[in-house]
Amino acid sequence: MESQTIITILITGIIVSKIIIGFLLYELIRKNRILKREKVKLLGTNLALEEQSDQIKKYNEELKASELFKIKVLSIASHDLRTPFVSMNMLLNTVDLSLMSKLDMEQVLLQLGSEISHSQNMLDEVLLWAESQLRDNLENKETFNISQQIQHVLLLFQKDLMSNNISLEESLPKDVYLYMSRDIFSFVVRNIVSNAVKFCKYAGKITLGVSEMNGDEFLLYIENEGINMPESTVEKLNNRNSWDHRKAVNGTGAGLGVSLCKDLLQRVGGNIYFENISDVGTIVYISFPMNTLMTQDHEVINKENSNFMNGFQEQN
Repeated sequence: MESQTIITILITGIIVSKIIIGFLLYELIRKNRILKREKVKLLGTNLALEEQSDQIKKYNEELKASELFKIKVLSIASHDLRTPFVSMNMLLNTVDLSLMSKLDMEQVLLQLGSEISHSQNMLDEVLLWAESQLRDNLENKETFNISQQIQHVLLLFQKDLMSNNISLEESLPKDVYLYMSRDIFSFVVRNIVSNAVKFCKYAGKITLGVSEMNGDEFLLYIENEGINMPESTVEKLNNRNSWDHRKAVNGTGAGLGVSLCKDLLQRVGGNIYFENISDVGTIVYISFPMNTLMTQDHEVINKENSNFMNGFQEQN
């Protein structure tokens, strides 16, 4: 009887032990699963923190670049805008203007007029850029005809083209419209055409047209016959500073217009690309997002708009 009782106790003890061990194993497995889930969450949190850290670093770099750009714009503009005032002050402080010969006076006034014109253009550029910096979404968008707007810009250069015997050819589609700031578009085209005229050889040719549509970009090109730029200058224009070009060419000026063009275009999703054409000159591509491209009926042009695309390809 006693042995039977002992056996019963032992069996009961074994069963209880198994139950306890099973419970402990269950708790261990459950906690292990919880730890794994927490580990996954922790890894996800760490990954999110790393992404946020990378974004913060990127924003800081962009902020530093933006601040550096603004400082350079203001320093360049303040220096160049002072030039005509310094010249005028020197002229007015001359002891006796009547002692200057007519030829000397004409040369001084011609130089002063050139400096004032340059400063006025720069002031317009800086004011437009400053306005764009104050407006986060670049308001004042409107639909306008590309060809007509460029024709208005080209009228500004008729005198320079004639005096340098430069011919101008354009093959722009007549029924294509853009929906963006007209001021920014004219500002960019005017600056690029101005440089094309400035660096075009005497009796050379400037060509304007639309390149084949590339993916999500609409490309306008301006090509001039002149001296090829050094590849290092092209690289700087495309990737870094834009104001080195004029310094490299003639030792004066700051190339501020090109820098502002790139900044304004990048804010609306566009860009500028410079490229040398072997033994010919330079071509500049101005890109605009496809969603800014319109038809005359103000419909957005895209890759699915086969009627326009077929007509565009026939023109080119």
